[in-house]
Amino acid sequence: MNVLLVEPDYRSKFPPLGLMRISAFHKERGDSVSFTRGCSPELRLVPWHRVYVSSLFTYELPRTVKTVEYYLPVVENPAEDLFVGGIGATLLPEYIGRRVPCRVIAGALDRRNALGLGEEAIAEFIPDYTLLNSVAWKYQPEDAYFVRVSMGCIRSCKFCAVPRLEPCFRYLQSVSEQLNAVRAKYGERHDLVILDNNILALEKDRLFRTIDEIKDQGFHKGGRVENKKRAVDFNQGIDARLVTPEIATRLSTICLSPVRLAFDYDSVENEYKTAVELLSSAGFATFTTYVMYNYNDTPESFYRRMSVNLELSVRLGIRVTGFPMRYVPIADIDRHFVSKHWKWRYLRGIQCILNATHGMVSPNPAFFEAAFGQDFEQFLEICAMPERFIIYRNKYAAEADAWRCEYRKLSASDRDTFLDVLESAHKSRSRPRFFESAQRFRLLLHFYYPDES
Repeated sequence: MNVLLVEPDYRSKFPPLGLMRISAFHKERGDSVSFTRGCSPELRLVPWHRVYVSSLFTYELPRTVKTVEYYLPVVENPAEDLFVGGIGATLLPEYIGRRVPCRVIAGALDRRNALGLGEEAIAEFIPDYTLLNSVAWKYQPEDAYFVRVSMGCIRSCKFCAVPRLEPCFRYLQSVSEQLNAVRAKYGERHDLVILDNNILALEKDRLFRTIDEIKDQGFHKGGRVENKKRAVDFNQGIDARLVTPEIATRLSTICLSPVRLAFDYDSVENEYKTAVELLSSAGFATFTTYVMYNYNDTPESFYRRMSVNLELSVRLGIRVTGFPMRYVPIADIDRHFVSKHWKWRYLRGIQCILNATHGMVSPNPAFFEAAFGQDFEQFLEICAMPERFIIYRNKYAAEADAWRCEYRKLSASDRDTFLDVLESAHKSRSRPRFFESAQRFRLLLHFYYPDES
């Protein structure tokens, strides 16, 4: 067979492991395999026996469908020979199926004959790391083993796609077996990325054996290759609710960096703090914490959770860097969702702050106060500012003071109304006409739309 593997040209940090495993399977059969990102005019001129297109998040499905449509002419029978799989295809298979004739593969490739060629489960194939050499896109990290020890999660969080993608939590394969197989085919790699959704949920003896295997494979604390430090990354994070003193001590025997945790809602605060304290006592000093917002939380909850990270950093002498993650419903095909406790302007304001901080929130107190404010009220005010005032604070300092003077004249109810006006203006197709109906806020609107209002 002549086989084409396609990843749509959305922003993706990690390599497409599903396509890499499909590549390994087809190459083992003796098939010719090519890989590209996005729409390639050259490859569209080639007749292919099969085309596989991956999908990522549901809000990237419109781009995925356009990519699938682009490659429709290259196969004889798209309904049989053009395959679409991955996260988006699993969550919304009907979205793709209604728009393009193709074979949608929903779910993980953990079953026999998923591709209709009598193959073993594709999930058990060692990924083809050489596949990535054919594209200019740089995946991160560039020189790492990517493994999974388990599938699924013991939690059933309603905001999370994992219960739908992988409904059963189970052990897959040992770290040693996976690393030895990769090493034998592709040579030694420098770092180790573990993509489990909740690895700490493994039975205690198996979890500790896994940590020992990681250590014995050369990823012990202080491990180096050619005098360069190695790193282990539990990239999906570890469950703070499952961290015990014994687990923290075991984890300290490997070169885990950074420690990734999640602080998604207020009710886990005590367990989250305890986990950070235990891990800090075990010697860890660098943390990255996912902080979800725009779900069932409030802006005040978000600000307070970010402040908890700051407090832990100062008190324990560590760095807990916040990584805010805006919630989007798992079946949405855009990123426009605004939960009932939030305002569109606040969400846009946070996005502008994160643009300036490269998506991360430093645990440095001076930096935090400059970016997010000294208190909750100042945080809300910053988020309500015009975008350029947030991103370029120094350049527009004088204009921001003038805006602030006008904004503070509004009562609480008027501010609430004004924020709704800003959302309507953002959505309006005829802003001049819209501004005519919002004359009471004319002076403030001029700061946001100086050429229109």
